[in-house]
Amino acid sequence: MAQNASNSPMDLHSIRDTVESIWVAIVLAFVLRAFLIEAFVIPTGSMAPRLLGEHWELTCDACGYEYAYGAPSARAEQLRGERGEPNVPVGARCPNCAYPYEGVRGSPSSGDRVLVLKYLYRFVDPQPWDVVVFKNPQNNHENYIKRLVGLPGETIEIVHGDIFVAPSPSGPRSIRTKPKRAQDAMWQVVYDNDYQPDRRKLQDRRIVPRRWEAEPDANAWDIQGDFGRRLVFHGGAREQRISFGVEKDPQRSADESEEARRQLFLPTYGYNSPTKEKESSIQEGKDVCTDLRLSFTWVPRSPDAAVSLALSSFDHHFRGELRADGTAALYYCQAEAGPSGDRWMPVRSGKTGPVKIGCGREVALTHVDFTVTLWADGDPVLQIKPQDYPESYDSLKKRIRETRVPAPLVKIGAQDGPSELLHVKLMRDVYYTDQRLDSSAGSEQNTGRNREDDPRYKYVHDPKVMAFFKIDARRVEKLSPSWGMTDYPITLRKNSGEPDLDEFFVLGDNSPQSLDGRAWTAAAPSLRLWDADGNPQYQLGTVPRYALLGRAMFVYWPAGYSPPFLPGLPIIPNVGRMRLIR
Repeated sequence: MAQNASNSPMDLHSIRDTVESIWVAIVLAFVLRAFLIEAFVIPTGSMAPRLLGEHWELTCDACGYEYAYGAPSARAEQLRGERGEPNVPVGARCPNCAYPYEGVRGSPSSGDRVLVLKYLYRFVDPQPWDVVVFKNPQNNHENYIKRLVGLPGETIEIVHGDIFVAPSPSGPRSIRTKPKRAQDAMWQVVYDNDYQPDRRKLQDRRIVPRRWEAEPDANAWDIQGDFGRRLVFHGGAREQRISFGVEKDPQRSADESEEARRQLFLPTYGYNSPTKEKESSIQEGKDVCTDLRLSFTWVPRSPDAAVSLALSSFDHHFRGELRADGTAALYYCQAEAGPSGDRWMPVRSGKTGPVKIGCGREVALTHVDFTVTLWADGDPVLQIKPQDYPESYDSLKKRIRETRVPAPLVKIGAQDGPSELLHVKLMRDVYYTDQRLDSSAGSEQNTGRNREDDPRYKYVHDPKVMAFFKIDARRVEKLSPSWGMTDYPITLRKNSGEPDLDEFFVLGDNSPQSLDGRAWTAAAPSLRLWDADGNPQYQLGTVPRYALLGRAMFVYWPAGYSPPFLPGLPIIPNVGRMRLIR
């Protein structure tokens, strides 16, 4: 008994230490949340497919490609329930092969949960292409997450899906290139050759095949290996090529086939409803994305093997070549070169490490933001930079006004020794579409409430405001092109006296379905709308510095899995999709 009594103070001391540790952890958690890091839930798909709102995880019935499809808003879902409609992903279609989803699905997964580094921008300036969290200028009760594309003092204009920036309204425009970390996160799938669709299902739905076809004189290519996943070149003295998206359908005319091929390069998303996307800002005659990434694993079978990759944008054609001995070259021509290649002009040449025969090397050619790069194993080998590129802001604007944007040509060639291609993949860049100003659009989260009746919103269609910012009120009423679009650049104010009033421009990666700076036509009354003299000090379409909450850093709880005993309740995180946000 005496021994038990002597131990009881030790037990009490241990319990006290445990309780103190728990309270210290709780206090530290609150301190971290208040001053350093805070968790946010992504409610919508404006940054999809990199960051997801509430969505379904689907698998294509034709090709097996896995993709996310955005769930309807809470209000739309409520209306569906009132009408007795099932909670299923109606309208979903595969982003890889375009086959419509035919399965039945229950409750969708919740949105990604992200960690945001708060107050970072109190110490360092925001950088272009940062993913930022901020208070929605139209409704400060909501937090938005977007990509920052414009800094204070800059003039921003979107032309053919790209960001052009100038130091002043009358200054020269230059394209805003992305750092590699951001660009890698922004590629969207056009076609992944590892996911071969059931051809019969596509034919039944009259869906254009997204695949590679040998050109008429390319008899050394075998594209049937491993059910079409492995492309084999048996060798030959002259270059022979295969092309992407060239349809062989005798029931279609040449114009119909070309138009069908154009559809492959429109900035559509598997995450979005096709009906809503058709009604949104995609213009099929203009919004053909020519910023592409073609990649594969190349396996040479002899020391003299050579492979080439070709991409085009309008009438600009680029070709990268790599040989097994490590010799590399970049070529350019103004019009497509014939089989002899006599029109190709060498632009860059160099050498990388030789490829071991029978071993694979990842090879890629990218054309993005007026930059053409040949890659080997993730490293840039040769590059044509914007200052060398035979295109400019002025010529690009002229092209999109005068011509229907042609579908890009995508080709792979090989010559001399035999070789194989594995994991062939074609990706496209984010393409910023032309939205229309809409005075009825207030929030990405549709509450089912008219904004005119909601006291949280304050319209700034005051003539004094419009005159101050040189805004024609008729543009808003007529659903004219939005802020920052072609011929409607936006100049972001830089306030040296009060930096909190500096203005930023933000866009969503899911451009057709993102309510962002392009189309904001109202301001929350909690914003600093007027200065002491009654002059407007907030510009529509911008995020003031004081509204920035921080930079999104990490997805710590991706949409997860449902346990067997709780179907439809995804409470188990998908650890494999935890990731840094780029």
